[in-house]
Amino acid sequence: MQRSFTIDVLKVFAAQLIVWHHLSAYGLIADTLHMQWPALMEHVYRHARLAVQVFLVIAGYLAAQSLSKRSIDHLGSSLFKRYLRLAPPFMAALLWVMATVALARPFVHADWLPPAPQLLQWLAHAVLLSDLLNIPALSSGVWYVAIDFQLYALMAWMAVAAQRGSAGQRKFATAALSVCVLVFCGLSFYWFNRDDAWEHWAVYFFGAYGLGALAAWCKRSPFDGAVFGLAVLLALVSLWIDFRTRLSVALVTALVLAFKLQVQTQWGSWRHITHRLANSSYAQFLTHFGVIVLFNTLWTIEHFNHPLLAACFALLAWVCSIAIGLLFHERVEKALGEWVQQPQRFMFWRVSN
Repeated sequence: MQRSFTIDVLKVFAAQLIVWHHLSAYGLIADTLHMQWPALMEHVYRHARLAVQVFLVIAGYLAAQSLSKRSIDHLGSSLFKRYLRLAPPFMAALLWVMATVALARPFVHADWLPPAPQLLQWLAHAVLLSDLLNIPALSSGVWYVAIDFQLYALMAWMAVAAQRGSAGQRKFATAALSVCVLVFCGLSFYWFNRDDAWEHWAVYFFGAYGLGALAAWCKRSPFDGAVFGLAVLLALVSLWIDFRTRLSVALVTALVLAFKLQVQTQWGSWRHITHRLANSSYAQFLTHFGVIVLFNTLWTIEHFNHPLLAACFALLAWVCSIAIGLLFHERVEKALGEWVQQPQRFMFWRVSN
């Protein structure tokens, strides 16, 4: 699969926005910045989190590309592989965050600091069910990992259903899958995404994820192009009925991915940097909360209160989050990925499927 510069740039940019959203949300550093620059920090807090929609669209786009290259023979096996892609680095990052919180707890007494973990809480995180079980999160962004897995599971289930319904004819299977994604996008646009009671379930976010998937397929055939066009129309009508900034961001991102220029881009000296930062975006997402905890702990211990110093702390925390993300990706995430891919790992699952 050819590497997309557009996707890399979007991932890097969105990851930094998520970090800044949390820098503006947690701790005395954020409080100091809000007191000095209330309008700016409120803008960062409210709008930077919309970068999650970019990640959702990209996730759907990449999942669709993967599904277009291979069929899913066993749903359970495919979901298990996806779980192994998400969960091991997620649980390793939780250990890092829990360590930073343990260091901070004697000095920081605030509601934003996660509670001391219990066994049931840890197990709920391990199986990506903490939100559904209403169990307090051990870190920021825990919900996204669970939603990503749910969305992939829903897409994979639709792929299997489309294959079975096509009597083995791939042409009709791909068309059926596109229609299924379109239908679920419509349900999300007009029903689930307008009701916050569904925000712990994949259907709430499927509009963004499905737009990404249909954008990946839109140039595959005239039919798929028409399906994507219909999805865009449904999204626009839904926005006219009930405007949601999150849906508009997802729609723009999907259009960017669908119509990006298919040219060989000379990245020059930025190519390697962009590549590494994009690859480490998941790691940065998982680990940055621990960095925020440590910087706020130092701020609290030293009783700092100057707004310019708070800005410097926030900037340094952001830079450190990038560095920790790169280190975690290179030394932990990649190592765990290689470990679970070894032939002898989980052989019982492969044999049973």
